[in-house]
Amino acid sequence: MRWVLPAGLLMLGGFSCAGFKSVERGEWRLVYVDSAKRDADAPREVVTRDAYETEVTEGTRRGWEPTPGFVFPLLHEVDKVGLKVGEVMGFRVDEASEATLFVDGGGVDLYWGPVEKRDGWKVDTDVTVRESMLYVKGTRAGAAVLRLIRGPTTKDVPVTVK
Repeated sequence: MRWVLPAGLLMLGGFSCAGFKSVERGEWRLVYVDSAKRDADAPREVVTRDAYETEVTEGTRRGWEPTPGFVFPLLHEVDKVGLKVGEVMGFRVDEASEATLFVDGGGVDLYWGPVEKRDGWKVDTDVTVRESMLYVKGTRAGAAVLRLIRGPTTKDVPVTVK
């Protein structure tokens, strides 16, 4: 009976925006499922950073590296997401202002990373970019909605898994 109260409190803390549940952050790495098959069409999966580092220590190299010039799309610029079961897609989350992410529905696993700060240049101006990575994995056929709240703006992105 002691577990009911904490579980109930977790459930209350995890729901917001009607039927939406908040998405928690973690340390994730995108890797190939099979280290021997590393082409553009090779299946990918998401593992914890600790699991990835353990694999590297053991000599397994499954880390995914983008092709030169490839950049994940910004989530707030996407109108909808379509996935197959088992497919993983990545999105950047612009965190120039604080971002919060919620999900409503099922059929997806979400892996949201910490905010990373990068200094760079835009034309002749020094700029600081604050972004995080979100990986979306289709787990079963169905629909979901991602709700991204950045400062005063809210964007709902429908997700369909086939």
